[in-house]
Amino acid sequence: MTTGPGVSAAVERWPLVGRADIARRAVELLRRSSAVVVTGEAGLGKSRLARVVLDRCGTGGALVARTAATASPVAPPAVAALLTDAGADEAPSVAAAARALRALAGGRPTVLSVDDADRLTPADAALVHELAERTGAGLLLTARPDAGTSPPWWQRRPVVELPLRPLPPRATAALLTGALGGPVDGMTVRGLWRAARGNPLVLRRLVGVGLTCGRLVAVRDVWSWRGAVGDPRRWLDLTAVDAEPLPDGGSEVLEYLAVAGPLPEAVLRAVVAGPALDALVSAGRVVRTTGAAGTVLRPAHPLQVEGVLPSVGSLRRRRLFRDLVRAADPADGDRPRGPLQAWWRLEAAEPVPPATLLAAAGDALGTGRPALAARLARHVPGRDGALLHAEALVALGRAGEAERILCQLCLDRPDDPRAAATRVLNLFWGLSRTDEAAAEVERARQHVPRPDGSVELTIAAQAVALFTGGAGAPVDARGGGPLIRDVAEALGTYLLTFRGQPGQVCAERDPEPAPAVWTAVRMSTRACQAYALVLTGRLREGLALARRHYAGALRRSCVEEAAVAAHAVGVAEWWSGRPARALPALREAYALADERTPFPVRVFIAGQYAVCLAALGEADRAVRILAAIDDRVAPGSTLCDRVELDRVLVLAYGGRHAHAADRADRLAERYLAAGRLTTGVECAYLHVRLAPARSAAAVRRLRDAAARCDSPLFDLFAEHAEALLRGRAAPLLRVADRFDALGYHGFALEAAAAAAHGPAAPAAANRARQRAAERCAGHAPPWLPSPTASARLTAREREVCELAAAGLRNGEIAQRLGISVRTVGNLLQLSYTKLAIGSRRHLAERLALAPLAAGGG
Repeated sequence: MTTGPGVSAAVERWPLVGRADIARRAVELLRRSSAVVVTGEAGLGKSRLARVVLDRCGTGGALVARTAATASPVAPPAVAALLTDAGADEAPSVAAAARALRALAGGRPTVLSVDDADRLTPADAALVHELAERTGAGLLLTARPDAGTSPPWWQRRPVVELPLRPLPPRATAALLTGALGGPVDGMTVRGLWRAARGNPLVLRRLVGVGLTCGRLVAVRDVWSWRGAVGDPRRWLDLTAVDAEPLPDGGSEVLEYLAVAGPLPEAVLRAVVAGPALDALVSAGRVVRTTGAAGTVLRPAHPLQVEGVLPSVGSLRRRRLFRDLVRAADPADGDRPRGPLQAWWRLEAAEPVPPATLLAAAGDALGTGRPALAARLARHVPGRDGALLHAEALVALGRAGEAERILCQLCLDRPDDPRAAATRVLNLFWGLSRTDEAAAEVERARQHVPRPDGSVELTIAAQAVALFTGGAGAPVDARGGGPLIRDVAEALGTYLLTFRGQPGQVCAERDPEPAPAVWTAVRMSTRACQAYALVLTGRLREGLALARRHYAGALRRSCVEEAAVAAHAVGVAEWWSGRPARALPALREAYALADERTPFPVRVFIAGQYAVCLAALGEADRAVRILAAIDDRVAPGSTLCDRVELDRVLVLAYGGRHAHAADRADRLAERYLAAGRLTTGVECAYLHVRLAPARSAAAVRRLRDAAARCDSPLFDLFAEHAEALLRGRAAPLLRVADRFDALGYHGFALEAAAAAAHGPAAPAAANRARQRAAERCAGHAPPWLPSPTASARLTAREREVCELAAAGLRNGEIAQRLGISVRTVGNLLQLSYTKLAIGSRRHLAERLALAPLAAGGG
């Protein structure tokens, strides 16, 4: 895709989206010489649609004459303009004009069109009507919706009204994708749709603003609306074109929302005129949401208020906050008090005791409002305020700012377990500095009295150990700080999932969780819960849960949540065996993931995206992504093994499935020996699917590992493996049917393909294979049994050929596989004969191998 088109290029190729049915209906009516009026508000595309309809009529052989009504008294009459457009001289009368048009048509149908027909003078309207009647022409008009379909001058001819509505979000996404030449992330689509209220012209102006100011940028192949660049003072002028004017008092409402952010409705109604607020809510420019904290009002999109801020001076800002303080007087029991009011008092330049500020900041952080906590805590002098400020910054994903504060706090008081734990979490989960995080754990254990008695330090150490070499049992987070609650929940979910207990995760999932403090970590927990459903055979439930979380992230306009939730959606789609459907969500997650996304999740996102690309034939890009991950993951960590599994899958989808089978075998042993049963089962299952005839021991290993887990899906994996080993059609078909019923269509396809392999395959096997292939949308992994020449190679012959194609010499291959050099040579010669080639130069092409991933030799 294009990563940096000019503003004009993106705007000029603005597509017509969501109007196909209306255009088709209009053409059908005009072919029957009907009168059609397309109605809609300014900017919805009436004129554009009319041009498309007229072009289609002209292509179909009709004579087309068009004009636009005008209020200018010096403009030519509409009839004369129609004749001029049709190629005739101006006629002295309507009768003569009709004769001229009929002569030009030469028996062809005729279509007359008037844009902005509601602005025609009565005289011109009557002339156009009489001309259409005399020629039997179809009539296409555009008008505002309040113009009506039967004004007095159309009484003798019925008019069919085709109303244009604002574009829905799905059509807006298609429009933006077409205009920008590439996919647009869901949060950007939703935000621009809300700001434009579905109006294509306003949307077009917003895109122009975003491109001009550098807000709308392409990040990793996905267009996203990103941070503050450019002059927001230009925005109101540029984005307000063709938008409805603000009601009286509406600008004051936006001022309060611009300086204070979302506000309780009771407070906002106490300081602004009720009719103005109601009008903004009715128009969708201010959104009402109701939650545990009551009803809150917020702007529909930040663009609506960012242009207001430059016009609000310091004195005006102070006055606005003083109004809010008075409106939220604690004497009124219905009005809010606490952290929000403390911040308003600060902004109003009113004195607030430090102890009050500290308590308010702690309350804000503990109730899931880290941004407010950071605003308050930075005004609290001393160590307590600095530590609370740092914790809020960590929760916001501002890891660099937090590290500067935490580093100094740990230097000043190396025995403070809370500061040390917060720094450990920030170093590892935020800054990806694994070695420093582990070193900070050891330093704290040397200085903190009774380090094992500190809940914060224990959980922080476990957060690092889980991804660097194993961790113990989940720790009770009671007594810990506000961040620890989210981290402990994530660790407990990850531990159970990784250790083969996804069923327990599903059973213990909290339907009403406490407010999130560290939102990205909390969303990681939710994503892992959706993954646990997938791992237990409840794929459809897992996908539905992931989609709900993604929709919630979009509603909250939370980038870090959207990245993690999109990844969860993509993973569930991947397990259904449809990588083409998984790709958009995984691509969006990869584009949105940044320093606010927990480091381990960033690795999972990038690795899964690479595997999906490889499955869709883009192995080169997959290799580059995996190489970039290698630069960030510490050698020897469990994340390294996770990346190794991704690399094995890239090898397999690149056609090197014998080589991948060998590496999956070794990786399964490592995972299972370390007690990481879930991924161990996944690796063992992959090994058997890639090399089903190698060894009964591999099948027994998979069966034993599945028995140690609580997932019924893993038992089905073992059943599939045993059926592959025996090679009998009936058991394979039973497995395929069960996979298909659960929604795992890719696994169903593999089982059905194995049942259909061979000359004596039953007809039911071929039907099952075809059905599964259709449900996989045409995708099939390259290791499926096939009648090609390369499939006649034995597993060992193919493995030797793959290593030779990768550039390894015979001696290196012998050392890698533990066989003699002579055996390698003999296997290669046998393979050359089977493949009908003369040397290893043609192996990669003959075996259809993709490039080898870095580190994948």
